[in-house]
Amino acid sequence: MPPPDPTKPAKSLQRSPDLDALIQAFNGFIYICSQDYRIQYMNDKLRERTGYDATGEYCYKILHGCDAICPWCNNDRLFRELKTIRWQVKSPKDERWYDIINTPIHNGDGTISKQSLIMDITENYLAKEELSLLQTLINQSNDAIFVIDADTSAFLFVNNKACSSLGYSAAELLALRVVDISKLAVDMPSWHKQVANLRKQSQLFEAEQIRKDGSLIPVEVNASFVPRNAKNFVVSIVRDISERKAQARALLAEKNKLESLLATLQDGITVQDTDFRILYQNKAHIDRQGVHTGEYCYRAYQQRETICDGCLLARSFADGEVHRRETTAPGNNGVIHLEVTSSPMKDADGNIIGGIESVRDITVQKKLEEQLRQTQKMEAMGTLAGGIAHDFNNILAPILGYSELALTRISPNDPLAADLQQVNKAAGRAKDLVRQILAFSRLAPQEIKPFQPQLVVQEALKLLRASLPATIEIREEIPSDCGAILADPTQIHQIVMNLCTNAYHAMRKTGGVLGVRLEKTTIADNRQGPSAELAPGNYVVIEVSDTGCGMDQKIIPHIFEPYFSTKAEGEGTGLGLSVVHGIVKSYQGHITVYSELGQGTRFSVYLPRIGEEAPSLTEAASSETIPTGTERVLVVDDEEMISKMLQLILESLGYQATCSCNSLEALALIEQDPKAFDLLITDMTMPNLTGFDLAQKALAIQADLPIILCTGFSELLNKEQAQAMGIRAYLMKPVSVQELGQTVRKVLDAKK
Repeated sequence: MPPPDPTKPAKSLQRSPDLDALIQAFNGFIYICSQDYRIQYMNDKLRERTGYDATGEYCYKILHGCDAICPWCNNDRLFRELKTIRWQVKSPKDERWYDIINTPIHNGDGTISKQSLIMDITENYLAKEELSLLQTLINQSNDAIFVIDADTSAFLFVNNKACSSLGYSAAELLALRVVDISKLAVDMPSWHKQVANLRKQSQLFEAEQIRKDGSLIPVEVNASFVPRNAKNFVVSIVRDISERKAQARALLAEKNKLESLLATLQDGITVQDTDFRILYQNKAHIDRQGVHTGEYCYRAYQQRETICDGCLLARSFADGEVHRRETTAPGNNGVIHLEVTSSPMKDADGNIIGGIESVRDITVQKKLEEQLRQTQKMEAMGTLAGGIAHDFNNILAPILGYSELALTRISPNDPLAADLQQVNKAAGRAKDLVRQILAFSRLAPQEIKPFQPQLVVQEALKLLRASLPATIEIREEIPSDCGAILADPTQIHQIVMNLCTNAYHAMRKTGGVLGVRLEKTTIADNRQGPSAELAPGNYVVIEVSDTGCGMDQKIIPHIFEPYFSTKAEGEGTGLGLSVVHGIVKSYQGHITVYSELGQGTRFSVYLPRIGEEAPSLTEAASSETIPTGTERVLVVDDEEMISKMLQLILESLGYQATCSCNSLEALALIEQDPKAFDLLITDMTMPNLTGFDLAQKALAIQADLPIILCTGFSELLNKEQAQAMGIRAYLMKPVSVQELGQTVRKVLDAKK
């Protein structure tokens, strides 16, 4: 068909008054258009939709908002075959679905026009789509499921179980209404009353349904009112309770069988009459509460003369519904958390004759929830600790750097040398403290190296002496030939501090002796060692003991569990011993504990001993000379104090150092002369460009430029990632003179 001619006027069709009245009564849209798509007639409903009389305009613009003939238009076929065509389409103008009947009509002047009857079927279409999906999902349910029109009680959807239970085919059942099969809602007034109740809240109730053969089936109905897309539905899940009813009638005959079943349950269960007199208790309830059969529950458990306020069973007796709530009660080991459920018992006629109350211990569940909250709190603390460590590193770096620099400028015999060495030693301990903070926040890797554990233990005891009261005596037995271990010194320090802190808590009221001893031992056969899990071999044993209150044998199996604590609330996280246990296990070691009430406690930590003796940390550091050089180095750090310090250290080692506190300025220096520097040392966290960004841009300019990245804290990059991106070395702040000198020399020599 040729495209419409916009210059050609459309012919308007006139209808007889009777025909026009009939058309206007149609509950939908009607329009007539010519073969060139111009509207010749439209009914009032279509005028209301468009907002004006669009006679003479193109149908595709008015109805669907298209600029050209609709892609789905079938006018060609209609005028060619002169047959009625019915189809459905989703209009792009309003995104709604329409059922369209197009019919060719012959005009008095011999021309042929198209008459379109349009019905908005969006709601029905979407409802059918959703019901189709619902049917796919729930047709395998063992319960009968009905979706019902809340206004008419007509069935809109039934699953296979509903059909098989009532003996109907799906088509037969969908032709019926609730009032046709229900003994409860027998007519529309009673149905509407039931719907009104469902509007307030969903209901669980028992009823009877009528099968196709006229027989009755007792059912339990879980019904809910569901408004959707301006339509109201009732969704009912119906369970056949014929067997349950038969069992109820045979309750007395099945009493022994029922008691055997209830005895296996962990929930405490009682059966009570409507006066709250206890008729039955299962074994779990008797074990917890004792035998109270024949007594009134409020007297037996609460020592009251009237029913308890808010009694769940009283509510079940009043409304015939099941009720649940959580509560607490005192237990042997503190407060226990309980979930209480009440349910009415009915006779064959539906009369409430008693009730069942079950009590479930949910203490473990509540503890797990509390542990989850505690874990989230610890994660937040870890994030905070990481941020603090970053700021602390920037403060610590110049202290460590300038003290080391000062030591190089004075004679070893100068009285100030000893003072500066103490400053340097304190800064080194602060550096280790930052590493512990970063390890706690999981932002720093372990530093595994061989060392003599007695040095770390002795240093930990020095810290403890200042904080322990005079009533606690420290007795140490730490020989100098304990051997060496391969571990992170900070973590070994953490083990000693945690165990000694626990010992202090055990003796803080009475005083006593805190014993710490180290020894070497060899386990030839794991069957004769402290544990079968410990492989034969050489070990260093760290033993921490106290003469405090000791522990009950029932507690000992739980002390390494996360969040387990015998301390008062607020005195600890319950993580100390679990952290110790985790560290020891990570080194293939083992920890044992021996304790008696009133006699004290002894912890023994077994750590694998390596074959060669390791030098002390201070000896190893002092025995190595600091290499020097003359190369040109660019130092970038937004902290001026740190950048100047690094410049001075490098110049003291012979290098030609240039410092910058601005990453953009540093990049400009490299761009001006790519060969001006032999090495770039940059901080990681800086404004404008991060150290990583600066390194990438510098490598793009000078691909063989060696780069050392310094950081005190970064979630974005670790050592392995930095090296994979072309960065030659990765240093954690604060950096010592020796560490800086060795790293710079190593990176420059590697380039050669």
